[in-house]
Amino acid sequence: MKTCLLVAALTLVPAVAAAQESSLAALRPGASTPSGAIALGRALRRAGHFDEAARVLNAIRDPSLRAEARWEAARVRIDQGAYRPAQAACNAIPAGQRRRVCLARAYLVWQRVALAERELNAARSMSAGDGELQLATGDARRMAADLSAAESAYREAAQAMPDRPEPHLGLGALAEVAQRLDESEAAYRRAVAADPTDPQSALALGQFLLRRRGNAAAALPLLQRATADRPQWPEALTALGQALVATGEGAGARAAFESALRISPTQTGAQAGLGRALLALQLWAEAEAPFRRAIAQVGTDASAYAGLAEVYEHTQREPEAMQAWDGAIDRAPGDTAIRLRAAELAHRTQQNALARAYVDRVLTDAPRHAPALVLRGIIASEEGDRNAARAALTAALSGEGAIDRAAVEQRLRELDQPSRPRRR
Repeated sequence: MKTCLLVAALTLVPAVAAAQESSLAALRPGASTPSGAIALGRALRRAGHFDEAARVLNAIRDPSLRAEARWEAARVRIDQGAYRPAQAACNAIPAGQRRRVCLARAYLVWQRVALAERELNAARSMSAGDGELQLATGDARRMAADLSAAESAYREAAQAMPDRPEPHLGLGALAEVAQRLDESEAAYRRAVAADPTDPQSALALGQFLLRRRGNAAAALPLLQRATADRPQWPEALTALGQALVATGEGAGARAAFESALRISPTQTGAQAGLGRALLALQLWAEAEAPFRRAIAQVGTDASAYAGLAEVYEHTQREPEAMQAWDGAIDRAPGDTAIRLRAAELAHRTQQNALARAYVDRVLTDAPRHAPALVLRGIIASEEGDRNAARAALTAALSGEGAIDRAAVEQRLRELDQPSRPRRR
């Protein structure tokens, strides 16, 4: 079974691209009609073929569908994140509410909320009940951190456009920021249900399950679908790689991260992800360069420092590893896992005072952290403090986190034996 999954992961990136192109090919013959061209343009936009989508939509001349075609062409540039082309495309829409809403969306691409609100106010003066208007209002209010107003707008948009996923994606993002995770997950799932073919919805739910639930197995099919629908999407490929690393598929993860980096060399998380994939494959020397590039790109990335520390440990460069762990701690001071790894390295290199300082900080933040309690007990035992050792090891047995219970019980029995030489 493991071999089958690995083969599937290795072949995934080129295979999904071929499948998506086949789906587009089925729509191309119908593009000779205006309605068929609009359908092809929408599919091309979803697939990330923005320039071709714009060409197809802008070529439509049928007067009855021209306004719809111009709106769809503007959506292409908005999804692309290209402000100037989006603004130009919006201005090609006939004067009216739709043009105002479109221009508001273009300003949001540019992160100019005040200008977007100006256009939205003008649109409201024409009609207040349009679903697109409410959706754009929700996005503008969310960007302005007016979360209550954003939520109200998204809910109105969802009622007006029940078959559209975007209002639910907005509600999911709002709930996630507020740490209402069950509500957030439900909203993301509604987005997927509203349009099962939407790659953005699949990506959003997949990333949520990976980031907030730690459920890579559930996230994986969603992320595979997102990359199938939009093969040249570096954000989705990066998320797919992260899920593959988490499910033990280092080779498939490496392929996904390398694909993401070929498309966008500065894609957030891709360099550190590639380093993680190489660590999973035990390619220690090869993993160093991606982690260094990740740190150069984003100096605050604690995970990149932690990955580099692991590389140093595996290549017997303990002083450099300790420096890298300190770098990770500086960037994520509340991450108990990173601090515990630093404590373990200090203990292995016979720096018990340093190890004790690290582990005591972990226990300050998480008093029932069983692995930290075990290490604290070991250090106390080596320093000859049997009472402290016994207290820590006993607490570990009822603490939180995976430990080797048999080994801990053996250490407790050994505390009644004659003292061993202390480690200083």
